Amino acid sequence: MKKILIVNPFGIGDVIFSTPLIEILKNSHPDLFIGYVCNKRAYEVIRSDQKIDRFFIYEKDEYRAIWKKSKIRCAKQIIDFLNGIKKERFNAVIDLSLGYQSGLLLKIIGIRNRFGFNYRKRGRFLTGKIDMDGFSEKHVIEYYCDILKFFGIDPQNYILAPKVYLADQDARWADNFMKENAISGQDLMVGVVPGCGASWGQDAKYRRWEKEKFARVADTLAEKYKAKVILFGDSKDVELCNSVKSIMEHDAVLTCGKTTIGEFLCLASRCALIVTNDGGPLHMSASLGVKTVSIFGPVDEKVYGPYPPSVNHLTITARVPCRPCYKNFKYVKCERQECLRNIKVEDVVSAADALLKGRD
Repeated sequence: MKKILIVNPFGIGDVIFSTPLIEILKNSHPDLFIGYVCNKRAYEVIRSDQKIDRFFIYEKDEYRAIWKKSKIRCAKQIIDFLNGIKKERFNAVIDLSLGYQSGLLLKIIGIRNRFGFNYRKRGRFLTGKIDMDGFSEKHVIEYYCDILKFFGIDPQNYILAPKVYLADQDARWADNFMKENAISGQDLMVGVVPGCGASWGQDAKYRRWEKEKFARVADTLAEKYKAKVILFGDSKDVELCNSVKSIMEHDAVLTCGKTTIGEFLCLASRCALIVTNDGGPLHMSASLGVKTVSIFGPVDEKVYGPYPPSVNHLTITARVPCRPCYKNFKYVKCERQECLRNIKVEDVVSAADALLKGRD
C-alpha cells in the first residue's frame, strides 16, 4: 500500500493520540503517502507534522449550517470534498470516526481497504474491524495503534509517544510576546489553564476545577519560585481567565483569546510547567515534552491522560467511588462534583513542587 488516508473528525486530544500511529506507519514505510482528514482546530495542531503529506479539512458544523440554507449546495460541497480525496487514489483508509457514514462514503469513492473500529456495530462498511464498546480498558493511543495489525505491524515493537511540532512563524511570535511582556529566557514561566479546551462545549464546567483554586496555586508558585504566570485559554475562556487574574494577589500575563493554537504551542513549549484540567491543552503540552500537572475529575486518566505514564506528567484525582463517570462517550451531569471539589490546592502545589524542584 502506497497511500493511506486517516480519518479523525474529533478534537485536538484525539488527533494528538493518533500521532504515534502516524509515526509508526511512516517509520515502517518511509515512502508511504499519508493523508489526514480532521477539523480546523485539530489541523492547527498537526499542520507542521512533516510525516503527513496532505490534509483534508472537514468541518461538520459548517456543512450543517450550509444544509439548513441549501441542501443542494451542501450536497455539492460534500461531493467536491469526496472527489478531492478520490483523486489521490488512496489504497487504504484508517477510519477513527467510530461511525458508519465515513466508511460508506469512502467505499463509494473506491477506497478498497477500510480499517477501523466496529463501535456499536457501526463498522459495517469496514473491510477490517476491531469490535469495541468504547475506550475504557486501556489508553486511546493503544486502541488506535491496534489497527496497525491490519498492516502487519506490531506496535509493541515501538515506543508509543505522541508528538506535535512547532512552526517557525509561531516561534517568532513567542519571541516578540516575551519581549513585550518583559519575560526573559532566564525567567521561570508557569502556564495555568483554568479551562479545558473546546470539547464538552456548554458542559465544560463538569470537568473544570474551581477557578479560586487555580488562582491560589498560581499565587503560590509565583511566590515560591518567582515564576512568571501565564494564563492560557481560547476565546471562550476570556471571562474565566480574567476572573482568575482578578482573584490572584500576584500578577499574571493573560493570553486567553489572544493566541492561535500554534502560538499557544510555542509559548507553552517555553514553560517549565503547565497546570491544567484534562483536555486539549494538556495533551499539546505533554506532547511538547513540557512537564504537566493535570486535574482529572469525571474522565479516566488511565484512558485519556498523558501517555506514556511519566514522572514528568502528574495527574491529580480524588478518591470518590463514582469516578470516573465518563464512559463510552457519556458522562453524568453531576452538580456535586466531588471528584473535582475534593482535590485540594495543596495536592496540586505538592505535585508542582516535585516537578519544579527537579527541573533541569
